[in-house]
Amino acid sequence: MRTLFAAAGLALAGLAPPHAGAQDPERPATSTATWFSAQLRGRAPGFTQGLLGDHHDRIRLSGELGYRTADNFFAGRQVYAEGGARYKVSRMIDLAAELRHADRGRDRSNRQRVQLTASMDHSIGRWAFDYRLVHQWTFRKNDTPTRFVRNRIGVEYDFPKWKLDPEVSVEFFTRTDHPRGWNYDGVRYRIGTSYRVSDTGRLDATLIHDRDVHVADPLHRMILSIGYTMDLRRR
Repeated sequence: MRTLFAAAGLALAGLAPPHAGAQDPERPATSTATWFSAQLRGRAPGFTQGLLGDHHDRIRLSGELGYRTADNFFAGRQVYAEGGARYKVSRMIDLAAELRHADRGRDRSNRQRVQLTASMDHSIGRWAFDYRLVHQWTFRKNDTPTRFVRNRIGVEYDFPKWKLDPEVSVEFFTRTDHPRGWNYDGVRYRIGTSYRVSDTGRLDATLIHDRDVHVADPLHRMILSIGYTMDLRRR
């Protein structure tokens, strides 16, 4: 496990190109946003058990609805719907596929997104570590797909007799279809917590700092994310 995380760290370091030298960095624009989401998780339908055999219990399905604002809270930036399937390869490793459609209103073109994800998590004492590798395709109207590789490393600590355990992560975005080759162009920092409101329900609150790097007209965003998850597997 230690070797795996070390290799992941070296891979991430290699994605970041050297600084541009004496050129002064551009002053980024700033914005704020609020994200809301509601997700439902469950097992594969019972009628598929005969077809899937032992794989049935390894499959998880999910559906999510979300709303994202611009700087003005009531100025909706997009509404999206997402469906996904996850396969548990082992106790530590998951593979997943997700499809999202985002309605961005009449003034902006809608988007579709496909993600393939490999994730790993491991606990040591009260510490929980996770790593996620995502290959993402984003489709826009009258445009070719934009492809990204996303690497996220996260850590959580379980405080005894405390229900709001902190979760921290950093995620790196690398565009793979840039005309000049792979281009590391964004990083996202997260700090948040979750609270279990029932046996099946969980409320998440996260503060996100999203930064464009090595791109023209960079933008830095401060985002408050509020999400609710109902997991029917816990019934």
